Parts: sequence; C-alpha cells; structure tokens
Amino acid sequence: MRAITYFEKTVHFPDKPEKKRFFARLQAGQWEPGTFQNIARLVDEKTTFIDIGGWIGVTPYWAAQIANNVIVVEPDPVCFGILTEMKAGNAGEVELVNAALSQDERLVLNSVGGGFGSSETSALIADETGMAITAETITIEKLQAMAKTERLCFKIDIEGYEYKAPDQFRAIDRERTAGVLLAVHPQILAASLSGPAVLRAIRTMAATVRLVRSFRGFRLENRSAIFTALRKSIARRELKGFDLLFLPK
Repeated sequence: MRAITYFEKTVHFPDKPEKKRFFARLQAGQWEPGTFQNIARLVDEKTTFIDIGGWIGVTPYWAAQIANNVIVVEPDPVCFGILTEMKAGNAGEVELVNAALSQDERLVLNSVGGGFGSSETSALIADETGMAITAETITIEKLQAMAKTERLCFKIDIEGYEYKAPDQFRAIDRERTAGVLLAVHPQILAASLSGPAVLRAIRTMAATVRLVRSFRGFRLENRSAIFTALRKSIARRELKGFDLLFLPK
C-alpha cells in the first residue's frame, strides 16, 4: 500500500504504477481542491457521507476520517476491488456497496479503453473496444435507510448517468441533508445522443436545466460554475463538465 497525504489527511492506496501521475497531482493538492473543501465544510462526526461513484477511494476514505460513517456506491468491478483492498488499511467506518444508482433493477455499464477501472465507466457511452457488465442497482431511499446518522451529505459522480436519475435526486431527504456535491458531465450525454452537433448541444443544455430543477428544495450555491463551463465550452468548441453544490434552503 502507498500512503498519500492530501488536504491534510493521509489515505493508503494500492501501489498502482499507472496512477503515478494522478497520485502526484493529488499529493500536490491539484486535484479538485474545491471538492475536499466542501466535504470538510459539510461533514462532521454526526454525518453519514454517501459517496455515489467512489472510484478508487480518493474521496470516501478521506471523508471517513471526519464523518461518523461512509457509504460508498461503486459498480465498476475493478474499482470495487480496489475499494475493498483499501478498507483494512484506512481509518474510519466505511460500508461498500457494489451497485449503481438507478430505479431500474439492472443497469448496463460500459468500460472505457477496453477494460474497467477507469473513472469514466459509464452507462451512457462506450468506445468500440469496451466491455460491458450488468450491474446491481440501489436507490436513494435504500441508501438513506442504511445511514447511521440523521444528518447526511451526498457526493454524486456517475459519469453522465446523473441526467437519467432525476427521480432519484428528488427522493433525497431535504430535511436530513446538509449538502449535495454533484459532478455534471454534459459531454457524455451529448456523445450518447444522435443528430447534428448543434442539435445535440441544445438538447444537452435543456437536459441540464431539467437536472438542476430536480433539486428543488435545495439552493444552488455555485451557479457561476455553469456559466464558467459554458464559456469554456464555447471557447474550446467542446462541452466541459462542472461540479455543482446544492445546500438546503
């Protein structure tokens, strides 16, 4: 295992040579500093942190050091194996759930680059050499019932499937939830659509508005993130993702 300290906490990861460059960015504090600032702001010893899309444990095992308990949802079989391997060597109470967020009984997930383990595993798109699996699913209601505290905080990063899960987001308990960190991937949704690029972009923008509206009962704190991503998308002529923070009204 490899100990990496970032944002004042140390997490032990399996030593993966292919992740060397990423780990260097992480240790230098260059990877998503806003995410950790928001987790530290919203999570305490009375909070259950629910991390939907736990990837290789970067956020859940960091948050486990300040939360009462952590629930991690991850359907990717390679990532889930890494999360399992990390459990014994890291502090905090962490429950791992090998599933995807969906109201459907099963969900087909596609790999990227011919294998699983990437942060880009998606239910919406796959490359020509990719593989697919059928994942078990779990709902927001079940996750909230599993929580060991009244206070909740959600982090949701599901590689484009956020556009397909508004019913799940409406089920988030507004009274119990301190905040929701949502990663939005318009580029993945647009790539899954057919038709001319301009039409796909328009449909993606409309879907993004519907996505934000599914969080009624919350206040979008960083609305400027949407406009910043829009300006970058126009300048670079490609859609850019962004992170949103919803707080209770």
